[in-house]
This record gives sequence, structure tokens and C-alpha cells, in this order.
Amino acid sequence: MSHAIAHEARPTGRRAWRYLALAGAIVLASALAAFLSFAGVQWPTAGVLLSGTIAVTLAAVALASPRSGLVLLLMAIPLFDFATLGPPSAPFTAAHVLLGGTILGWLARVVRDRSTALPAFTPLLGGLGLLVVAGLGSLIASLAPATTAFNTFRLLALFLLAMVVMWRASTPEGAFSLVRLLVWVAVALVGVEAVQYLLPGLGVGRIATQGLESTALLVRPAAFFLDPNFLAGYLSAAALACGAMLVRARSWHEGLVWAVPGAITAAGMLVTFSRTAWVGFAVGAVLVLLTAPAERRKKLIIVAVVIAVAAVPFLPSSITARVATIFEPQASGSLSTRYLMVVSSVQMLGQYWLGGTGLGGFELAYPPYRQPGSLARILHPHQLFLALWVEMGLLGLLAELVIVAGIAIAWRRVHLRGYPGVSAAVLAGSVALVVESFFQYYLYFEYLWLFLALLAAVSVHRREVPGA
Repeated sequence: MSHAIAHEARPTGRRAWRYLALAGAIVLASALAAFLSFAGVQWPTAGVLLSGTIAVTLAAVALASPRSGLVLLLMAIPLFDFATLGPPSAPFTAAHVLLGGTILGWLARVVRDRSTALPAFTPLLGGLGLLVVAGLGSLIASLAPATTAFNTFRLLALFLLAMVVMWRASTPEGAFSLVRLLVWVAVALVGVEAVQYLLPGLGVGRIATQGLESTALLVRPAAFFLDPNFLAGYLSAAALACGAMLVRARSWHEGLVWAVPGAITAAGMLVTFSRTAWVGFAVGAVLVLLTAPAERRKKLIIVAVVIAVAAVPFLPSSITARVATIFEPQASGSLSTRYLMVVSSVQMLGQYWLGGTGLGGFELAYPPYRQPGSLARILHPHQLFLALWVEMGLLGLLAELVIVAGIAIAWRRVHLRGYPGVSAAVLAGSVALVVESFFQYYLYFEYLWLFLALLAAVSVHRREVPGA
């Protein structure tokens, strides 16, 4: 066992303190529930007790052990917009509690021992931090100052989460454990997705439906996400991570460990009918093949092409029809609107190139620039790279350029090390999500930040670990 892993062992006294903290959390939760009831919060009494207990307990765990908090948070992120614990007037979820507790617990460690708690600085991390600065700068000319301030706070929380992830992934073992966890959480979501797709009437989670040209109803599972494209983006990154590990497997058993979740998450991504994820996955798959071990690369490319061609006749017509619209953008209202929104965004830069509209101000400034033929109901930007400039002005553009440069530098560092398994897995997932950002507004998409943070972390690893 490496020194880094041995260093993580907890003294018995500290472990006992945590048990006492958890017990105290239960008592505090009961007191909080009683106070909320006395204050007149509109919750059922039993609901107050249960929700308060869950919230305080999770917060206590995350505060006492940010490592455990991060693990629980990665499991709860899909519930960011689902299963609220708070009352209608102040809804919050377990993910919000864990995010706050984990960040505060990590910050306490930074104050106590800065040398081991702060992650190594990288250009990519600097670019992510510059986004927060750009958000603050966009307050000056914001069309909606309150919205901009709130969204800047969201960016700050995501930036701090990225730093926590980099801290946890500072060793190859830590990075490997996070990638493996992200993969298996994705597999669990595919189980939810399967229930939604096969039995949409059960009302589990969220489902989007829309009509195809054939008038057939298209069921698009979203698990617990607000939009199927977000679920698909996560699944695409997880499937690519599995693919990168699979092509480096040293035995059939090791290959099976990654082939099974890879196949499950890839199938789940396909069933979301997300063209955005399909494009990102295709680019990521090419990257997986090109960065595979040299002695296997040629065979893998041949096998991949054969499988792809052989699978086409067996694809359902709903999928092939959906793929066809990618090459005929004017045939799809939502797709053509994305293209037309690019024209609108460029025109908006004529007025907002310097200070921006402010984070969240795009929707207020967009209507006069909306192009004929674009769907009136779509006001939210769908191209992250243009939206960063439009919403945050020159500072947003600068942050964007630094992030791209940071990705390129991290990529080169991974390349010089010969694309070890976990580094290649993180790189493929990151590139796929970045490509998908050309068609979606992924600024607050937690998985984009998670994979970029992992990429920043693995880029400064000094050693490798077998199997990762």
C-alpha cells in the first residue's frame, strides 16, 4: 500500500469523535425540526423530523470527512433538481447539503494544513477560477444584477467543488477511485432510465416526450435530471472512460470489469435520443482509439469500424431517424434554432462584447436578435462558448481561452506520459463534454466541472498505478 493511501488512515480517537458527531447531529436535527415547526414552516411534522435529520446528518458527515462527503455527493448529484428536503418556500436537496458540507469541511482542512489540502495549481484550474472573476465582472453592466449575483455564486461553488475533486484525485489511486465511482453511479442511473423507457406510466423521475416526423411519440428518459441531454452527457463521459480503460485491459477479467458498465452506459446514452451526446461520444470514441496502446491500436480501429457498420441494420428506426436529422438541421426545429442562435449571438456581441449581458442576462437580451424560423420558446443559449462571451464580455472570453489552453496543456502532459489508463479515461470524457458544450449550455453542468477537475489533477501526476 502506498504512503499516500496509508496516510489516509484515521486515528481511532478521530473516528470515535465522528461517531459522537453523528449522534449529536441526530439530536440537533430533532431540535431544528422542532424549531421549524414552532416557526410555522409549512411542512408536515413527520416530514420536518425526517428531512431535518437527513439534512443535518449528511452535513455532519461531510463536515467531519470531506472525502466521505465527496463520495456521497457524487452519488447525490443526479438529485440536485429532484427529491427536495426543504419546504416549498426554500427547496433544497441532499446534494445541496452535501455540496455545502463537503466544501466547508475541505476549507477547514485548508486552514489547518494548507500544504496537503490545497491541490496543485494548473492552467486549467486557473481558467476555471477566472470564470468566477468574469461572473463578478459581469455584474457591472448586468441586465439582471440579482440573477447574475446568484449565478456567480453557483460558479464559485462549482469552482470550489473542482478544487475538492483535484485534492482527492491528487494521487493516481484517488483519481481512479473517483472515475470508478462515477461509472457505477452512471450504471445505476441507466437502471432508472430503463424503467422510465419501458414503463413511462409509472411516473419515476423525469421523462421528456416529443413527436417524430412519423407522428410517433418519442420517449426520452432523463432519470432525475431536468433534461435528457444532461443525463446523456454524463453517460457519454462514463462510457468513454470505460472504453479507455477497456482498451488497456491486461486480461479478459479486467476487460470484463470495464466492458460491462461501458456497454450499459453506452446503451443508456443511446436511449436518451440526445444528438448532442451522440456527437460528443463519437468524437470521444475516436480519441479513445487514437490514444490506445500502439500495439493494439490498428486492431482496435478495425474492430470498432466493423462493429459500427454491422450494428447499423439493427438500430431501431427511431434512432436512425434521429441521427439523420443531425445532417439535416433545417428539418428539426430545435436543431435549426441552435444554428440560428449562433447568428443571433454573434449579432449580440456588437452591443455586449465588452461587459456582457451579465450571467443569466442572455434571455433578456436575446428576443430582439432572434432569427426568423427559430423556435420562440427557446430563449436559453445553447452554445456555451459564444454564451460565455455574450454574458460575461471580454473577461468571459479570456476565461474561455485560458480554459482551452489549460486543456491543451493537460492533454500534452498526458500525451508525454503515454496516456496511462485513468488519464486517458478522464481525457476522453472531458473532450466529449467540451464538444457537447458547442450545442448545450453546460456552464453549470456539474459533470463538466468534475471531468475538467480530474483532467487537471491527472495532468500533474508523477507516477502511475497498475490497473489505472
